[in-house]
Amino acid sequence: MENGVTPKQGARGMILKIAVWYLFILGVFAAYTNWLPQIRGDAPPDAVAIDISAATPEKLAEMGKMIIFGTNDPEGVLRGGGNPAGKGQCPLCHQFFMDQKADRCPNLIALPSSPDPNLRVPEEVRSHTRFKEPRYNTFKTQLVSGEPNSGVKPHARAPGEYLIESEYCPNCYVVEGFAIKGTNDMESPMPIINKPPIELTDTEIVSVVSFLQSKDTPGDFSKVTAKEAWESYFGKKLDAAPAPPAGAPGSIQVAEAPKIAMQDDTPEQIVQKMGCFACHKIPGISVAKIGMIGPLLIEGVNAKNRIKSKEYREAVKAGKAHARTPKEYVMESIMKPDAFIVPGFNDDMLKDFATKFTFSALEKMADYLLEQDEAAAIRDGLDRLPNEKEGPLKPPGGTAAVTQGTHLTANVMGKASGGESLN
Repeated sequence: MENGVTPKQGARGMILKIAVWYLFILGVFAAYTNWLPQIRGDAPPDAVAIDISAATPEKLAEMGKMIIFGTNDPEGVLRGGGNPAGKGQCPLCHQFFMDQKADRCPNLIALPSSPDPNLRVPEEVRSHTRFKEPRYNTFKTQLVSGEPNSGVKPHARAPGEYLIESEYCPNCYVVEGFAIKGTNDMESPMPIINKPPIELTDTEIVSVVSFLQSKDTPGDFSKVTAKEAWESYFGKKLDAAPAPPAGAPGSIQVAEAPKIAMQDDTPEQIVQKMGCFACHKIPGISVAKIGMIGPLLIEGVNAKNRIKSKEYREAVKAGKAHARTPKEYVMESIMKPDAFIVPGFNDDMLKDFATKFTFSALEKMADYLLEQDEAAAIRDGLDRLPNEKEGPLKPPGGTAAVTQGTHLTANVMGKASGGESLN
């Protein structure tokens, strides 16, 4: 006995201390793992191939919904804090629901409070008048030889044709106020959907338009003219050959597995899965050459400058941002994009990447972006957007870099490039 404590009591006290310490360590690990990006474990839905020759307007609209949202319950995904974006990536820029934030391109639902009367009605209603507007004729006249990147000559004569045309040639008509900044309302931020990296097939585009024509009249598919409009616009039959088996090259998939950035994914695969290419240009990534909405991702330069900026220090002081190193900044901008909004851009980046990245994939992507600098961008022919305060890139002793990914040549529509959004 020592100080009135028996050996047995001392052993019990030691065991109690060890138990308390063990519980403390468990609590620390639990808190840390809860902070890490989480991944979903739901099984991928079965893919179904569609035969266009037998597809009804209802089936086409159903297929279009999956191409747009990647789910049959897009509003449920929104309520869960995600953004329902399927293969077409449409919800990244277009608003389909009142509780969805997407304002880079025209809303596809009626917004009663909009100051623009045309935006108070849904897209299907607008499609009946757009191609009759004097503004459409302006584009038609200026692009009489064809829009440079798509080769399409604006010539829509019916509502369905206008919707079809807008998918293949976003620059054949650009709604005022929704163009790339610095292009005099003449260049759309929307990519050409049938070209890389999105590459929808003709049938998939017809399906998307079918959904747009029917989404505001549930159960009524009488307005679905997409297939006939496609054939009228292009003057040929839409390929009606039976679709190949699901999974075969050229098959049409109406359901896709949940997209999670994994440890073994390459940076290119991560960018493709997460849809980063829709907004950003990234050196060394073949699919990321067209983004005209978010900043050029040369984080070897951007990250270290931005965490030193007055704006970032203010975000830190306000308790919103917390990065102390360039790598922490890049990871924060992916996991919590509203912590700091780069000056000149809007708070438009998706907020659900914390559920789509494993921690190892997040680190891999951050490390890759931190390797990119001005030289890498110039080598790929990329440049900053006009609203990036750092200004155009300039090679040593040369002129500004040539921007890839713009849709119009300067002699057709004036200044090219611009953008909004993202960190």
